[in-house]
Amino acid sequence: MEDEYLLRYYYEKCLYAKYYQVENAGSYATERQCGTLYLMFEKSNGLEDWVNNFDFPAKLHCDSGALWYCHRGFLRVWESIRPHIEHEVRDPAVKKIVLIGYSHGAAIATLAHEWVWAVRPDLREVLYGYGFGCPRVYWGFWLRQDLRRRWVHFTPVRNLSDIVTHVPPVLFGFRHVHRVLNIGRRGLYSPIDAHRPESYIAQLTAYEEKLQASGHSALSAHGLWLL
Repeated sequence: MEDEYLLRYYYEKCLYAKYYQVENAGSYATERQCGTLYLMFEKSNGLEDWVNNFDFPAKLHCDSGALWYCHRGFLRVWESIRPHIEHEVRDPAVKKIVLIGYSHGAAIATLAHEWVWAVRPDLREVLYGYGFGCPRVYWGFWLRQDLRRRWVHFTPVRNLSDIVTHVPPVLFGFRHVHRVLNIGRRGLYSPIDAHRPESYIAQLTAYEEKLQASGHSALSAHGLWLL
């Protein structure tokens, strides 16, 4: 992870960004700061998003030189967004890329991160992704080694008990693409309330305060490889 102290900052940047909507209810925002390109993807904001969320049969996917199966509805949204951001991603003036998504948008960030890793090999060491309240996107019994490295800097963030981070179910073959960072504590919220923006802001604030008090990263203690 790039910097755990920036988690709340990134979450709020994603939450309050000005989004553009494209086909299949895809919503994205971009921002540049001193050579850094921020790509942000919005949470569900309408009926069409929910239709895409529940369209979860696995579909074969290949837009980055590797074949793998993923959530069909999220893939449809990502394929609608990609042409609108490709010129910015490929711009040689961009020297670092940070992708941020929340809820539905976190799933889109997962797909976008894998594609950016493939098309900007020069930026792989400075490519970071954060999926807050992230659904599962990858389908398969295990994450293939050749694909795992594509998400080495992508962090799904789970407010414990958040129901969205547990769907689609593992029993249906879905899993997260990288180690999940847990914040909050189990039982503090109901599974639905744990997903709300105010809950994430509160627990990201608490997480940041805990980091400051301890003086070191809490990732090793709280980030576990979870399905």
